[in-house]
Amino acid sequence: MELQCGLCGQQYSRPRVLSCLHTFCLACLESLMKRQDREGEVCCPVCQQRTLLPSSDPSTLPSDPIIDALLEVKSVEAGAVTCTSCEENSSAVCRCLDCAAFLCRNCQGAHRFMKCFKSHRLVELENLSISDLASPLKLLTCTKHTGEFLEFYCNTCDALVCLKCTAIDHRRTSHQYVYVKDAAAVMKERMLYLLENGRKRSEEVRVQLLRMEEKIDHVEVEKMKVKGEVDKVFHTLLSKLEDRQEEMCKEVETLYLRQKQFLNKQGKSLQLDEERLQAGTRFVEKLMTYGSTSDLLTCGKLVTSQFDLLFKQCPGNDMKSSGAVGVSVDYHAFGNLLSRIQIQIKTVPKIGVSSPVTQAGCSAVGESHRVESGSAEATPPSPKEQFSPSSSRSNLSEERKGSDSAQMDVTELHKVRSFGKRENAGNCPYLTCVAVGANGNIYALDMYKSVVQVFDKEGKYCFNIGGRFQAPGRLEKPVELATSSKGYIAVRESNGRMQIYSDTGQFIFKFQLLRVQRPRSMAIDRKGRFLVGDVGTDRCPHGVVIYSSDGKLLRKITKLSAYTSSLAMSAQNHLLVVDHRAHCIQVYSEEGNHLRTIYPRGSRIYMRGIIVNQNKIILVTSEKVRNNMYCGGLVVMAKDGTVLDKFKFPEKQPVVHVALTQDGCPLAILQGNSDICLYGSIYSK
Repeated sequence: MELQCGLCGQQYSRPRVLSCLHTFCLACLESLMKRQDREGEVCCPVCQQRTLLPSSDPSTLPSDPIIDALLEVKSVEAGAVTCTSCEENSSAVCRCLDCAAFLCRNCQGAHRFMKCFKSHRLVELENLSISDLASPLKLLTCTKHTGEFLEFYCNTCDALVCLKCTAIDHRRTSHQYVYVKDAAAVMKERMLYLLENGRKRSEEVRVQLLRMEEKIDHVEVEKMKVKGEVDKVFHTLLSKLEDRQEEMCKEVETLYLRQKQFLNKQGKSLQLDEERLQAGTRFVEKLMTYGSTSDLLTCGKLVTSQFDLLFKQCPGNDMKSSGAVGVSVDYHAFGNLLSRIQIQIKTVPKIGVSSPVTQAGCSAVGESHRVESGSAEATPPSPKEQFSPSSSRSNLSEERKGSDSAQMDVTELHKVRSFGKRENAGNCPYLTCVAVGANGNIYALDMYKSVVQVFDKEGKYCFNIGGRFQAPGRLEKPVELATSSKGYIAVRESNGRMQIYSDTGQFIFKFQLLRVQRPRSMAIDRKGRFLVGDVGTDRCPHGVVIYSSDGKLLRKITKLSAYTSSLAMSAQNHLLVVDHRAHCIQVYSEEGNHLRTIYPRGSRIYMRGIIVNQNKIILVTSEKVRNNMYCGGLVVMAKDGTVLDKFKFPEKQPVVHVALTQDGCPLAILQGNSDICLYGSIYSK
């Protein structure tokens, strides 16, 4: 866990928690208040949420109990803890879990000797853990009654109280109080509810951010589209409309500048909302993991207030489809055209947090909402409205359905020839996977015989790799293969083993796939590392497991937003993961950091696989045949998501697996066919 303050960059000193659940040093907050010069409040430098301080004293803010406990652990590891039971400042050697005190050697002996401490548990510092520092049995002492533990929780006053407090200030006649343990159990259930909903809301806001980024890009595209329509109209009326043409182009620029600024403002607001939700869920996670019952009750009101505030600020709004933008000219009314050609404003969907955004087009016919030349400006930005991102996924899905109509023509692939290793009747290969090596050779996996068939560039059979009875390098139920730019072949077996061969078929080494529950896909990056996609289980999260070039486990990337169904590596060694549920491609760095999301533009594409070839992304589309999913065709796409070409396979038989040669010729394995089909290049259309 990070122990550095986000303001000073140093280790936390007297950490304090703001109402947004961000933690900073007390001294940093005091300096921040002086710089902000706000009376009775401080503004969080991360999410910009205000925290009220009626006394203008940051020291009255609650401390972060988990950070305090971690700092104590770090002090213990550094040997910088002194005895808190005596005044000699001797070095501590143990900690009493019941007194929550560090003890020196003398105090340790006295603690064991005295009868009143006979049942107390002492733990040596070298055996101390954070769970000991945040023991669920640890009780705070009352500030009003010395030596009294806070054993009760007053529901009426929302405060921890001791036994004497219940008899004096919190009598049963007017106050309702319960044991700390019982109150903590109720608070824990509430925390779990807040944690679950906070995670969901954080994910939904993240989807809204992706949607916002797409809208900002869409604004630029629409701007160019509308400017083109304006140019087309004025080309017809060139002589008399030149002056008006310049004015309207300026109007378009001004209008879309406002829209872009407005969308950027919305995006920033969404980022702040996401940051607050993530901060809240992180705080609750560490509180639930390491906090004691007292910590839960101490911070419960603060956490509840913050999540209530965030949930109130997050109602939803419906996204309605926008009307088409176009140019309309009445050539029969040419004499009045100059005064009638105007920038037409049409309402488009709300995006997340505010009022409808406007969309513009050039029109010569009057509309109910418009911006006249020289008239008052359009007013899309209104004060921030409440929103709920709960429907963001369905709204995004519905909008993508509406874009399916803009599909381009699909080209049927031209079959050049088919090739394969000829066998006797009844002994045909059962090919399931095909790949192309760095030397141009073609490798086909035969699951029935547990071999890899090797063909040269022309499709001539060369030799087999593996085999049931070959040792070393014997294959047992191979299910997938991948090739490397360094010239070797990796074969994954169903028993969780990976075997590596040279391009000449020589066995190199093998290793076991560790930390993989349900492998689904694999790839080899430009550094020679092996990447295996794991769809995971209920107890094990999905992700990508990375092994070194010699088969050693490096790490497992589990913070992937995409369901790991197919992998590919880009020329920059970025990891491309097909997210078939969201119909997009998620791009991650080598360390697993999310870089961007690529949506195919113009239509929804049901993806089965992904190939990176000649600096382009080739998507293998999915097709359902007799309740089974197969490869339906290929979509050539640029890095920004622009769809360049679409192809389909001419055969009626389902396609099981697809690969591309170095010059862009597709290779396909058909169901029930022992041959490999070769098609013409997808780049020579």
